[in-house]
Amino acid sequence: MLTCTRHALLTLLLLTSLSPLCAENRDAGINPEIDQSIDQLMRMSGLKHTIDSFPQEIMAQINQQKLSNPRATLTDEERTLLISHFSPDAIYRNLKQHLNSQLDSEALTSLLEMHNDPLMKRIVAAEIAASSVESQKEMATFITELRHKPPSQQRIKIIQQLDHVSMSTESVLYLMEIMMLGMNEMMLGRKDNKNDANRAQIQAEIANTSRLIEDELRQQIIMSMHYIYRDFSDAEVMHYIEQLKRDESQHYTRSAIKGIGIVILDAFKHSANQRLQLRNARAV
Repeated sequence: MLTCTRHALLTLLLLTSLSPLCAENRDAGINPEIDQSIDQLMRMSGLKHTIDSFPQEIMAQINQQKLSNPRATLTDEERTLLISHFSPDAIYRNLKQHLNSQLDSEALTSLLEMHNDPLMKRIVAAEIAASSVESQKEMATFITELRHKPPSQQRIKIIQQLDHVSMSTESVLYLMEIMMLGMNEMMLGRKDNKNDANRAQIQAEIANTSRLIEDELRQQIIMSMHYIYRDFSDAEVMHYIEQLKRDESQHYTRSAIKGIGIVILDAFKHSANQRLQLRNARAV
């Protein structure tokens, strides 16, 4: 369900230690009756597979300096420090805690039944397969050919509807903003009047950047969706859309995306504190 945005989610990581958000969930208590169901749902929906790829994706982005602020550079030591705070196991554990506080047993039963559907299993498998290196190359060729030989108007409308219902573009923009805010938080470090002013300016710049790239990003995501769902008929994609429209599906997607975003920001704040300590130690 959430995997249709995987290729565009540049960087999504959580701290290996429990963040304040997760600590709050821990204090509230984990519901053991639904914990196993959430684990099963995260695997069946492809979310677990997506989480496993996050560390490699964020490392690639840092190495390529694809940050909101081109002046935001890290030393090798700081880079190692940042990456050391993240692991797929922690992402999975912390996000599962968050979902435990958001989903009830009735919603989970419905979502698990939906993902047991043979068509849904095929769709999740196709979404996962599209994230491979080989598929990314094939996708680029497919999209180039698609520009010269566009699909039918009916197919275009269906894929546009899928982007809307799955909240793919909106989720990607949100998480890109979170990533840029988090990286800038790490670069700014301590809170003072000057840095607070810089934060406000950066937030405004990031919001403006999102507005500028939204249409282009949406087109990129829609084109990639044409590739991902190329082997599914219009009727099958429409069935998928109807499943995504269900209240429990919408709530699951929103809860997962929001939970990831909140904890990412918290992760970078912790990294910012440690980076500041590292630089202070060098200055002594």
